[in-house]
Amino acid sequence: MTNRGLHTLLNSAISGSTDIRMAVFKGAVPSVASMRDMNFLSELTAVSTEAAAVGYSRADLASVTLTESDGSDNVTLTAAAPSWTGVAVGETWTHVAYYIEGASDAARILLCVDDPASDLVTNGGNVTGPALSITVTGS
Repeated sequence: MTNRGLHTLLNSAISGSTDIRMAVFKGAVPSVASMRDMNFLSELTAVSTEAAAVGYSRADLASVTLTESDGSDNVTLTAAAPSWTGVAVGETWTHVAYYIEGASDAARILLCVDDPASDLVTNGGNVTGPALSITVTGS
């Protein structure tokens, strides 16, 4: 596939920042093998517990960009890190899911699950999540 083909494919699937969202989860992170077979957010919510602390809500990602690189033969999708204000004390956030918005979790296409290097324990303050960066290489 050409770099432009990758760019066009990603650009057609993602129409802007209102389409890409993030959900935060607590508890055990599913295995990589099981996550690879997941297609929709509902499949992840069936095996992971979503964060529920006061102040948390699913995030609409901003500053979504697609960058085509002929030199590296890839296309990179990025989005800014979301933030939450005054998230209640007492949750340990262990992983996040990036997905394309849909009518319900069963229609929300799961892009990927990220297991950050360290868990985040909410303490009543502001929280900044990880930024999104996915690089796709054609073959």
